[in-house]
Amino acid sequence: MTAAYVLIQFGVTAPREALTALRGIAGVKQAHAVAGPTDCIAFVEAADQEALIAVVSAIRAVEGVASTDTRIAWPI
Repeated sequence: MTAAYVLIQFGVTAPREALTALRGIAGVKQAHAVAGPTDCIAFVEAADQEALIAVVSAIRAVEGVASTDTRIAWPI
């Protein structure tokens, strides 16, 4: 299992619809709006790195998502 935190910037002034869409993506376990330079942080899990790429690609395809910054969680 591969896990990551995805820091998301929205390009919209009302991100509610984008956040709802993010929560509906398979592999997105949690997605929260946050205060600060990042608009949303999503925790995602996938079977492997290829599957993680697919989840992040789905996140980037959501209308209103302007950019992402993915941080893979290392199992130490």
